[in-house]
Amino acid sequence: MTQEKMELGKKMDIALHYTAYNLRKTGHNTKPVLFHSFKVAYKLYQYGYGEEIVIAAILHDLLEDTSVTKEDIKIKFGESIANIVSAVSFDSNIKDELKQARVMFQNCIDYGMEPVILKCADLTDNIDYVSFVKDKEKRDILLAKYKIFLLMSENLIGNTEVYKELETKVKDKEKKYEATTSNFSISL
Repeated sequence: MTQEKMELGKKMDIALHYTAYNLRKTGHNTKPVLFHSFKVAYKLYQYGYGEEIVIAAILHDLLEDTSVTKEDIKIKFGESIANIVSAVSFDSNIKDELKQARVMFQNCIDYGMEPVILKCADLTDNIDYVSFVKDKEKRDILLAKYKIFLLMSENLIGNTEVYKELETKVKDKEKKYEATTSNFSISL
């Protein structure tokens, strides 16, 4: 194993422990969130993305699920990672789910490639859980969010493997559930 990979492994371990500690303080069940965060980070690592995006992937749900602030992440992991995590976090003040998603996706695009790639990997993992959503309207809203992301991010990352993986999964879920995303405005 190279020195670079060993250093990344140490930083990932620190980020995982930081995430677990802060989730535990909120009363969240840390195991599903940690497993999801690790899966997203590992996917990005497998695709060959760099250290900052991999570490940001481990931390990506902290702003939404804990009292950790962007400043806390900046102090512990640096400004670039804090900015990526902030870009992929939704604004809880926006109550309309599709508007909330659009704003977050636009924030990712405005920041640049790293948060868009991270959000794509996050959605690629999350879409596997759509099967557990029994309410058809809720499931259709979730699938509409995925389609909105694909439309908004295609020009920036449409040629990447992680984008193509999400695109395939969205098509498969739409076919499986005969989603009626046409009920929602998914255009740009």
